[in-house]
Amino acid sequence: MIQKFATILWDKRGNAAVEVAMVMPLVLMMALGGIDFGMGFRHKIEVQQHAQTGAEYVMGTLETLPAAVDVRQAISDSSGYPMGQITATYWIECDGVKPTVPAPVCVNPTAVKTQYLTITVSDQWTPMLNIDGIADFATTQTHVGSVTLRTE
Repeated sequence: MIQKFATILWDKRGNAAVEVAMVMPLVLMMALGGIDFGMGFRHKIEVQQHAQTGAEYVMGTLETLPAAVDVRQAISDSSGYPMGQITATYWIECDGVKPTVPAPVCVNPTAVKTQYLTITVSDQWTPMLNIDGIADFATTQTHVGSVTLRTE
C-alpha cells in the first residue's frame, strides 16, 4: 500500500497540465490588462480629437467668429457627446497679460488685445476589467481633451 502511494507521488505525468492551469489565469489577466490599457488610451485620443474638431470648426468660420454655444453644438453634432460634456470659453489678454477680472475689452485703450478660445471635451471611461475583488484598481476615469487657439 505504501509503495503504491509512493509511485503516485513521484509520477510526473500531468505536471505540464497542472502548471498551465496555474499560470494561465495570470497570463490571461496580463493580456486583458494590456488590451484594456490600449482601449483606454484610444478613448483618450478620441476625446482629444473631438476637441480638435471644434478648433477646426472655428478656424473654418474665422471670417465671422462663432459663438461659444455654436462651437459646442458643432462638436456635439460630430461626436455625439451631450453639450454638458463640452465647454467653449473665449478670453482675452491685454498686452500679453490675462486680466484678473474677465472683461470683453482691455481697460487700457492702447493695449494690444488678443482673444483666445479654449475648448474642453470630457468623457467617462470604464475599463472592461473593472471586476470587484479581482481588479479593484481598474476604476472609472474621466478623460479630458483640450485645445486653445488664438482667434484675434
